[in-house]
Order: sequence, then structure tokens, then C-alpha cells
Amino acid sequence: MSSQHFVLTGATSGVGLSLLKLLLQQKVRVTVLVRSPQKLTALKNKDEDNLLQIIECDLLNMDDINGLQQYFQNTTITGLIYSAGMGYFKSISDHSAQEITDTYNLNVVHFNLLFKVLQPYLATKATIVGIGSQASHITQAYAAHYGASKAAFNQLLNALRLEHPNYHVMVVNTGPIDTAFHQKADPSLTYAQKYQSIMLDADTLAKDIINGIIWKKTEINKPYWMNVLLKFYNLAPRTFERLLPKLFKNKQ
Repeated sequence: MSSQHFVLTGATSGVGLSLLKLLLQQKVRVTVLVRSPQKLTALKNKDEDNLLQIIECDLLNMDDINGLQQYFQNTTITGLIYSAGMGYFKSISDHSAQEITDTYNLNVVHFNLLFKVLQPYLATKATIVGIGSQASHITQAYAAHYGASKAAFNQLLNALRLEHPNYHVMVVNTGPIDTAFHQKADPSLTYAQKYQSIMLDADTLAKDIINGIIWKKTEINKPYWMNVLLKFYNLAPRTFERLLPKLFKNKQ
């Protein structure tokens, strides 16, 4: 992957940060779009090959996204990894209007806006990776907007694969990951503490994603056992919901 140029979001923590470190190790030129550039100052200082470019960009701000064109003139982007995402573990009625719009905007709408802005600079066979969620395959109480936004994100990426067969489009659906995501989704950390034993490791997942890029995979589902169970669930979803109600309310 050396000498390639990737654009990465969500790079200040979690899977995004792990991906950034791996890409730099492989001598990939990386442009990160971050709301708080100071969080990557230490990593920038360690970058001896000047591979890391940091652009301040709030992905919830349409003006910031539209203003990115000035940074990519006369350059070619070989990959886009959309690792930004958010969600709240609360009931539908408890979500504020701002939380609802922010969730859908960051997880779906503004990915599409970012793609439209960057598309003129994408290589003919560019790689596009979206970090989705296993939540897109299951109905869960107290995570409706998060799951719905991730389901829409999956549909968007799958359609993009069909519309642009020249691109390598890969969807990464994950179970819970041991990252700071949970601090915002559920400040009480009740869910994170309850399911700590099945949390995915961000560094290990990042390695799987890099391998998926190299081997041109179209989908990664982690953990594998969860994906298998969800396939059975989708055969008779209402039956499973009736027989195992607590499983579908585990974020309460």
C-alpha cells in the first residue's frame, strides 16, 4: 500500500486512530479530517516522512465539507475510509431533535456529501471503506436511530458498489468495540461494562480492515459468531423478538 493516498475520518480515537497508525507504518500518505487537530499533534510530530496531513473539518458542518476542495486540487485519492460515527442508547422519545439529526447526518447524509466533494479526485479504482455495525441487521429498542442510520449507511455503500463497479467498496459491520464511542452513547457505561467480555479490540479490527483492503474484500463482519446468529434472526425476526425479548432490549 505504500505510495497510496488515503483520506480518513474518525482518526482521533478508536478504530480510526488504529487505522491511521497502521497506514503510516505502511508508508501510506494519509489526509485526516478531524474536528480537533490538536488530538493528533503528538502523532504528527513523530511522522518523519511527512506522510500525515491534518485538515480541520467538522463532519457535521456542511460548509466545512464543501470547503475541502481547496485541499485536493492536483492530487489523486486512492482510498477513503469513513470511520466517523455516533449514536445514543436511549428510547426514541428521549432523543432530542439535535441528537436525531446529528446521528443521521454523521452516519449517513454527510458521508454522501463528503463522497460527492471528493469524487472528482478519486482514482479510477479507488477503495472506499465504511465502518458500519451489526446493529444494521437487527431491531433493538433504545438504539433505534443508531441502528437505522447504520442500516441506511450499508444500503448506501452497497448501492455505490453497484453504481461504480470500478471502485473497491467494502462495508465493515462490527459488534461492540472497546472504544470511547460508549462514553457518549451511554454515559453510565452500563452496556459497555455488561458486555466487556465480547468487545472487539480496535487494533485487531484495524489489521483485519487493512487486510480486507489489500485482498479486495467487499464485506467484513466481526465477530463472526454474531453475524451467524443474526442470519438466523433475519429468517424469523418477530419470532426471535417474542421468544427472547431481553436480547432486544439490552441497551436499556
